[in-house]
Amino acid sequence: MTQVPGQDEQHLTDTKPKKAIVITDADAIVLNKKLRIGRFIVRTTYISLLALFTLLNLINENGKLALWLLQIIPLLIFIPALLRETHRTYSWLCFVALMYFAAIIPLLMSRWLWSDWLITLLVSAMFMAAMMTSRWLQYWNYYLSTKVNHP
Repeated sequence: MTQVPGQDEQHLTDTKPKKAIVITDADAIVLNKKLRIGRFIVRTTYISLLALFTLLNLINENGKLALWLLQIIPLLIFIPALLRETHRTYSWLCFVALMYFAAIIPLLMSRWLWSDWLITLLVSAMFMAAMMTSRWLQYWNYYLSTKVNHP
C-alpha cells in the first residue's frame, strides 16, 4: 500500500471536533425511566427464556439434559454480569440473542410450533431491550459522571 506524503496530516485536519453531549436534569429523568423499563424487559425476557427452555425439556418426551444445558448455559453465564450492571453486559447479551435467533428461525420456518414463535418473540424483545438499555446505561453513567465532576 502506498502512502501519499502529507496524507496523515490532512486526515487529522479534516476531522470534525466531537460535539459535547449535554444531558439536562429533565433529560435524566426521562433517561432513568427508559433505563428502568429496559432493565425490566431484559430481565423478564431473560427469565422467561430460561423458564421456557426448562419447561419444554420437561414436557417433551424427547427432552434431554444435554439439550437443556446447551440451551440455558449461554444465558446462565450472564447472571453475575447482569447483577453488576454494565453497558457491555447488555451488548454481549445482544450477541448471544443473535445466536438464539439464528438457531430458532430455521426451526420456526419448518415446524411452526407455538414454542418456536414464543422463543422468537422473547429473543427479539430481549435483543432490542438489551441494545437500547446498553445505550441508555452509557448515557446514564455519563450523566452521573458529569454530576460528580461539576456540582
